[in-house]
Amino acid sequence: MQAWIAILFSIGLVVVCSVISSTVNFPITGLIVLSTSLWASIDSSKIQLKRYKTGISYGPVVLFIAIALLWIIGFPWYLAVRYKIKNGTALLK
Repeated sequence: MQAWIAILFSIGLVVVCSVISSTVNFPITGLIVLSTSLWASIDSSKIQLKRYKTGISYGPVVLFIAIALLWIIGFPWYLAVRYKIKNGTALLK
């Protein structure tokens, strides 16, 4: 997805998770952050992210840690880069 859609999607996901977390008294936001970080790291190896010129072209383990720690920046960034790779507009190294 495009960068601005990825940002809006991530913000919406945080808002929805926060509402659900406060309703059920369970920290679902943390689970979402970890699960999306895990998905991004697994998916990055499938799309061969390391082959492209991006600021996040790391291996799956480093990508997982980076997205988990800075999720609000890292996850939309990953989605935007993934979109470019899938569209064929990302530049190879």
